Amino acid sequence: MTEILPEKAKMLKAAVKAIDEADRLLLTCHVKPDGDALGSLLGLGLALKEAGREVTLFTEDPVPDTLRFLPGSHYLVNEVVNPLPEKTTLVILDCNEPHRIGRQAQVLIEQASLIVILDHHLSQAPFCDQKQGIKYPHCINCIFPDIFAAGAIVLWVIKGLGWPITEDIATNLYAAILSDTGCFRHSNTNETAFRMAVELVAHGASPYAVANQLYQNYSLCRQHLLGLVLRTIEVRARGRVGLLQATPDMFRISGATEHDTDDFVGHVRCIDTVEVAVFIKEVYSGQVSVSLRSKSFFNVAKLAKEFGGGGHFNAAGFRKTGSAAEIRAILLDKIKACFEDSETADA
Repeated sequence: MTEILPEKAKMLKAAVKAIDEADRLLLTCHVKPDGDALGSLLGLGLALKEAGREVTLFTEDPVPDTLRFLPGSHYLVNEVVNPLPEKTTLVILDCNEPHRIGRQAQVLIEQASLIVILDHHLSQAPFCDQKQGIKYPHCINCIFPDIFAAGAIVLWVIKGLGWPITEDIATNLYAAILSDTGCFRHSNTNETAFRMAVELVAHGASPYAVANQLYQNYSLCRQHLLGLVLRTIEVRARGRVGLLQATPDMFRISGATEHDTDDFVGHVRCIDTVEVAVFIKEVYSGQVSVSLRSKSFFNVAKLAKEFGGGGHFNAAGFRKTGSAAEIRAILLDKIKACFEDSETADA
């Protein structure tokens, strides 16, 4: 607990107490779960199971093939009983916006006796916000936007509970931290991230095995899709904005899925002049998903929020129904305007 400020320690203590005192728990995360979401969910879920607690691990979407190696992934279910058993505590991981946990969000929120949120995203639409038109139970928000991964918060929770960290728990949390720090390359990487990694390795996590599964285990279809997408690279705004695009035809030709596009946006962010990287993905015509990344000063979470999305300062995204060409044009205009405003302010 000494690694966080007193006010955060107070929030964490409340979350630990709520989880420890829960009769039964339902753990979930955002739709289309990534390494941090699933690693965090499974890490906490296995800790609860080891402690003999009644717990259900739920994700609306199936586990991506690249993350099936995570220990305990076979415990995940895609449906939950309705109504929930009485006195069920709902724990939301790597997410703080109700709509992002999927179609069953309203039912889960209304029926839970208590909600605990363990997250690190900037954009916040609190689960206790009555303006959403949903009847909310009591909520405990444990949201630390300056922490590099939800898995780090889960590690603090498990240590706060005084429970052992098994090899399987350590593997899940190490995968969570490795994923959201981009193999310790992103700007959110700090001393605490490395210290936690060392601790998890000491508990049995294998850096080689996790990295191999996450980054050296791609399908041939994925690589074919990447080849098609890389042909679309272009830069705008005097080289400061880089773009990539995946079309429905590319998915059809390659046989790849949406999950295969993880970190495609990084291939344009690495261009030397680029500050803002944009990956526009259209798996099905009219259904557009946009990934946004920045290297240093540009707040892409603020930009994503204008389109109904969110995320982190340097990594965010959103989904929209409509024409990819129109969304691309509007997005580019907004990014260019932000650069122009910045230049005017500096003049």
